[in-house]
Amino acid sequence: MADAVISNEELSTRQVNTGIKNEITNENHHLEIEVPTKLNSIAVGLKDGIKITLKGDVGDFVGALNDGATIEIEGNAGRYVGNNMTAGEIVVNGSAEDGVGFGIYEGTVVVHGNAGNGIAQLNKGGLIVIDGDIGNLAGLYMLSGDIIVTGNTGIDTGDWMIGGTIYVGGAYKIGTNAEIREMGAEDKQKLKKIFDMYKIEADINDFTKIEPNKLRPFYG
Repeated sequence: MADAVISNEELSTRQVNTGIKNEITNENHHLEIEVPTKLNSIAVGLKDGIKITLKGDVGDFVGALNDGATIEIEGNAGRYVGNNMTAGEIVVNGSAEDGVGFGIYEGTVVVHGNAGNGIAQLNKGGLIVIDGDIGNLAGLYMLSGDIIVTGNTGIDTGDWMIGGTIYVGGAYKIGTNAEIREMGAEDKQKLKKIFDMYKIEADINDFTKIEPNKLRPFYG
């Protein structure tokens, strides 16, 4: 049960974020927010030890700059959920639009649905899991971390990736400097652990592993 509930369909983004700040100041660390409008930039920059449940669809940049909080969205998310987060966990129990986990440093974003273009671009060490299909340019310029897609990807998956690993359970079209690698026992153990943790029903044996071809692709 939540420590406190923030609920009013007429609340603005500023009022919701101020309400979250006030409840945390009052030592209420598990909050439910019932705001039936797709507000942008709510639950941003929260610290470790905070749990937020957002009941309904949300707008863009929700959970951006997350620094350790656990955020669950009971609906769909707009663009750039978890943008540039440094720690923590965001779970979307629906689909998400473009830019899931853009620029993520660490932490985990899980989407139990489809997602748009530009997933985990510039990923520096985070885990992005999409239990569905995604659009184009997933993992563009990624440096580290993992992307897992149980469905199909669009074109240029892993385009100009420098580090990290992408696992795809469906069809894929890799980009420049991306290369198919053999799945090992360690990869399968990692996927099984993540699938068990987030209750994802996917056959590990169906996945393809994608990693960089060259670690310095821009220098010939």
